[in-house]
Amino acid sequence: MKCPNCDSENNDSAKFCKKCGTSLKNIENASASTSNNNTTKIAIVVLIIIAVVLAGTLIYIYGNNLHSQQANTQVSDNNDNSNIGANSVESSSSQAKAQSPSMKIKGGSFSTGSELADKTYASIFVGSEHSGEKVTIQIYYSRDGNTLNNGNMVPNHVDSSGYIHVRSADSYRYYPDHAKINLYDESGNKLLDSKEVSLSATSGTQNF
Repeated sequence: MKCPNCDSENNDSAKFCKKCGTSLKNIENASASTSNNNTTKIAIVVLIIIAVVLAGTLIYIYGNNLHSQQANTQVSDNNDNSNIGANSVESSSSQAKAQSPSMKIKGGSFSTGSELADKTYASIFVGSEHSGEKVTIQIYYSRDGNTLNNGNMVPNHVDSSGYIHVRSADSYRYYPDHAKINLYDESGNKLLDSKEVSLSATSGTQNF
């Protein structure tokens, strides 16, 4: 170590300067203190580096877990939305079938007996896809432009073959030569379809 007084070099273990005799004890203590301070600073820097690395690792792991959870949540939401959409379509389909907005008169037949005292029967075809649905039916019969009945509104249903069968409430003095069919929904408030049919004024079955 160097003497602070004469700047001479001395052994590290020397207590006094070999040239001027100045005490070297304070220099030794200062050197030891400096060494300790340097060691402390190095330890602090190492601890800071370790803390930064650990914090980065934890953030990375947390970020990956959060991303994975969000992805799983997104998939779950998509599945739920798909189920909701499917249920909505099914519900809409059932509601549409119940209301039967597309029910139309596609054909059918009228039958009268050989006597004027017989009632007139009508079989109206709307399609087997409407099997079991409830409707209200109204038929006006006429002959030579003269009305034969009051056209009562009759609750009815579609059979398994897609037909609605209804007979007249009364027998007529004349064979009808014209029939007007009004097809309503179950409540009788909504007209689904209407059809006019010309008939031969004779007994028997006539298709339309």
